[in-house]
Parts: sequence; structure tokens; C-alpha cells
Amino acid sequence: MAKQLLNSPQKLQHLGMIYRLIEQFDLISRIDLSKISGLAPASITNFTRELIDLKLVIERTTQTPIVRGRPAVGLAISPFHWQSVCVVLGEYEMKIFLCELNGKVVQEKHYPILVNQHAQLAQLLVRNLTDFQAVCQRHVAQIFAISVVVIGQLNRRQSGIARLGRQVIDIELQAVLHQTFHLPIILSEYFASWVFAESSLGGAISSDNVIFLQVDDSINMSVLIKGKMLQADKQQRMNIDRVCLPMLSPLANIIGERLPAEDRQQLKHHVTYSAIYQLIDRLLPNSLEDNERKIQYLCEQAEQGNKQAIEIIHYVADNISYVLMNLVNIFSSDKIMINSSVLGSHTLFVERLKQKLNENLLLDQHQVDVITGHYSQNDAVVANAMVKKYLYSGELIDSLSSI
Repeated sequence: MAKQLLNSPQKLQHLGMIYRLIEQFDLISRIDLSKISGLAPASITNFTRELIDLKLVIERTTQTPIVRGRPAVGLAISPFHWQSVCVVLGEYEMKIFLCELNGKVVQEKHYPILVNQHAQLAQLLVRNLTDFQAVCQRHVAQIFAISVVVIGQLNRRQSGIARLGRQVIDIELQAVLHQTFHLPIILSEYFASWVFAESSLGGAISSDNVIFLQVDDSINMSVLIKGKMLQADKQQRMNIDRVCLPMLSPLANIIGERLPAEDRQQLKHHVTYSAIYQLIDRLLPNSLEDNERKIQYLCEQAEQGNKQAIEIIHYVADNISYVLMNLVNIFSSDKIMINSSVLGSHTLFVERLKQKLNENLLLDQHQVDVITGHYSQNDAVVANAMVKKYLYSGELIDSLSSI
């Protein structure tokens, strides 16, 4: 999100930190804010006054039945004024949410995307956003930002889309949206938003050494070391597509039949959904045309004890565990968080992954916990996560005075 800052970076950083603490500790006093943040009470007074003036924070009185006297005053995030519009942009559908500052969804609407509309995606998004605001007009207070989360990959400039789902496209979004709505536009990849949501709000909030892994149509990975994200200044995605695997199962021969020799053992050809579809069609003959339904069918067959279905799930888990084993040995991670729409949340897959990983770790007495993300299927939280990120950094706070 590129914009010119009106306040000093240090002041914005402090405002963002205080805002985050108020959100984290609802009804927190100024004295407690000073203790936790390490800032002087006078500075806390000035910063909280500014957040109140910007209508981001409100004062509320709290009094327990046992305590008499003057009610205590606590600070809380305001639910009354500011809202954001958050979009999850997929290959065949866009979901639009109207959210309060705390992330609560006020309204939502889903719009279909046809394949022949991909070339005009920017214009389609503008039309749908305009329609959404018109439909939800009586629920709209004051919109201060638009967050667009792309299920795919952004271009090198981070200003448009290079891939949407499995479709390679070249669409500029940032300039078109800003020119139309005159608001801060936050453009991000779904994986980066999910990682931030989990590390700041979800299952990894209290963890310092975590590997985040998403395996669906593509492979995305990010690493948290000592509480800091690798490549934090970029989109939080590391490319491990071409990591080569040993021959872990005869199933690898089915995958490699149609591939050039130099590509046959690359990770992306063995664990992404396109690879799993091949194995399902070969080992579990079916007449399903919907690929998503094939993954569900695989899981259903495995639950019923079908040995070939279980073999496929074990094969995918074993290949992923081989790569993760090496990464854990390098980064000493103590937690691995998986985001995979159907397969990644399946107990058989997760347990096999955990078993193989802990069997083969080189670090003595080092155990790794493998968990699924809290927000793997919660598009509203993921879409709103990047709004929170830029509020916490202070960048969005800086833009509020000009709206």
C-alpha cells in the first residue's frame, strides 16, 4: 500500500502499537498501556487523545458491583464510525465484505466470475464494488480502505494480478481502484493475508518459530523465526516448487510418466492438487468432472478404509514431510501450520505428516506440532487481516485525517 506519510514514521509506529494493544486488551487503562508499551504516561495521553479524535478509539466506563466510587475508564476500539470493504478475489467468484474495525462482518455478497471476464477483471471489480456499496448503503458508515486479497499471485510491482487461481493473466488493479474510489487500496495475496491472520490473531499468535504451508493448486511457504517473518518486507511467500524429492513410493512413477526427466522429482508435480487428480483417476476410477469433488471423494474413500485412497494420502503426506524435515532442521521450527482446503484438514493426512516428520528429524529431542490453521476457511477474517496489518503499522491511521 503506497502512500505519502503526513506524520513521522516513529509517531505512526507508536499510534499503531497503541491501537493494537487497545484492540488486544479491551477496556485497557492508560496506566496499563504505559506499562505494557514502555511509553511515558504523558505520551500515552497524547497518543490516545489523537486516536479518540480520529474516532478509532472510544472511552468506556467500567465498574464492578463490589467496587464503589468513581467508575474506571477504559479504552476500546470504536464500533461506530470507520468501516472497510474487503474482497476475496478467486478464479470463479469474488466475495465482498463490509467490516467494522474489529473485523465483524456487517454485510457480505458473492459475485460470480466467468472465465471470459478475466481480461476485464478490474472493470468487473469496480462495478461489483459500486453495486455492493449501493446495496448496503443503509449499513455503510464511513469507509476508510479497500482490501483486495487475491487467490493467486500478484505481479512484480505488487500493483496487479499475474495469476488468478490457475489462470495466468496480466491485470492492473491498484491504479484503477484508487482512481475510482479515492481511498487507500491494499492489494495482497491470499497466502500472505492468511499468514498474518494466523500469526497475529489465530493459532500461531503465541509462537515464535513456525513454518506456514499452503498446498492446493500451488505450494506456498513462509517461515517465522524468533517472532520475525522472513522476507517480511515482501509478499510472505517462498518458492519451493522445484525442490527435488527422492523416490518415496511407486506412485511417483505414475506422476512422472508424462514429465521430462529433469522435472519428474520436483515437489510441485507430486503434492499439488493437479498431481493428486492424476492419482485419483488412476487408482480410484470415477466419473467426476469437478476436480474439487475428486478431493472430497478421495477423503471419503479413505475414511471408509479404501487402501488405495489411504495410499494416496500417505504419499502426499510423506513427500511434504520430507521437505519439511529439512526445513525444520534448518530453522528449528516447533510448529507447522497447514492451510489446504480439504486434504490439509483431514485427520489421516495430518497424523501421517506428524508421524513421518518426527520419525525423521535430525534434531535430538525436538518435537514438531503439526496443526491446521484457525482461519483456513474463513475468508472474511483473512480479507480483513491486511487492514489490521496496516492499522497496526500506522500507515492507515495516517490516511484517516484526509478522508
